[in-house]
Amino acid sequence: MLKLFSVSSAVSLCALTTTVVAMEIPHDFHVPFTPENAIIGHYSATKKPVLSVKSGAVVRIDGGGGQRWGEEDPDTWLKANKIPATLASTPALAETVRVLKETPRAEGIPSGHLIVGPIYVEEAEPGDSLEIRILSVTPRIPYGTVGGRPGAGGLPDLVPRPFNFIVPLDLKRNAGVFDANVEVPLGPFMGVMGTCPADSEGPTRRSGPPGVFGGNLDCKELVAGTTLYLPIFQKGALFYTGDCHAAQGDGEITVNAIETANTCTLQFILHKGKKLNAPRAETATHYLTFGLDPDLNKAMRMAMLETIDFLKEKQGYDFFRAYALSSIGIDFRVTQVVDGTQGVHAMIPKKLFLKDATTYWYR
Repeated sequence: MLKLFSVSSAVSLCALTTTVVAMEIPHDFHVPFTPENAIIGHYSATKKPVLSVKSGAVVRIDGGGGQRWGEEDPDTWLKANKIPATLASTPALAETVRVLKETPRAEGIPSGHLIVGPIYVEEAEPGDSLEIRILSVTPRIPYGTVGGRPGAGGLPDLVPRPFNFIVPLDLKRNAGVFDANVEVPLGPFMGVMGTCPADSEGPTRRSGPPGVFGGNLDCKELVAGTTLYLPIFQKGALFYTGDCHAAQGDGEITVNAIETANTCTLQFILHKGKKLNAPRAETATHYLTFGLDPDLNKAMRMAMLETIDFLKEKQGYDFFRAYALSSIGIDFRVTQVVDGTQGVHAMIPKKLFLKDATTYWYR
């Protein structure tokens, strides 16, 4: 049996992180944001691990700016997007610029997410699963950006020119100030959290499309207090994270959330012999399953099948009963439509289950 957070534990964590003002969560290790710890635009099974941990370790990780950086000079990008000097000079952003300039880029992958890793989990092997308890996620700079460009996003044909908006973050009030009349509640999370993909996906698997290993899921439910479960495909799991967000709507339709720089604190728990076919997650109130495919209809189909499999495992249902419950009690949401591989996630309410609703993932 694979034990999960109890409701009381998850609710306690959520209560601690209702606002996103920085707090120090006790941790065993700290991974700073440096060129040695970063990688641009892809995952690598051969990059030297930034850290090796045993199951149960708690790790604080500093992530860089969430912007999908291209080949342009970062100083030029800051100027072109009219980032005020008072914001551009914050330590975390200056750190991001330095890492961008000093981190080598893989051949054929000049741009992409700025991610951190890998973290090596001792005794992890292909066929196991990795539980990631998200203990805290806190923005490290006082603003984020959201924008788009021609040919990208959910409306690629309707964007005539690149655009970008600065969204100041009021961490004390837990708000992103979109303009004088509109504020967006903050829900910081890491857009990228994944184990290293299987060798069959190539030696430099791009970070843009998510996959069964997780990666760029861009799921706004993966905030502090949530637990993510990922299949393992490489020895040591080789966990990567990045693509820092302060808030996002389901769909992420321009290609961006509020892109910022976060510090996250994660606990890694290894489950030997517990095989998963795709990511799963758990909040205080819901279980989540995921569907991923370049075709949104096929992503929906995968999410339905993953949900039916979950209900078979948890409740012992046959196909017909699981399919029926999925139709009357479970919401299917579009996670994102902009990452090449598109996403759908199912929100399975724990309150549906009258017994053991919060104790075990598997029966």
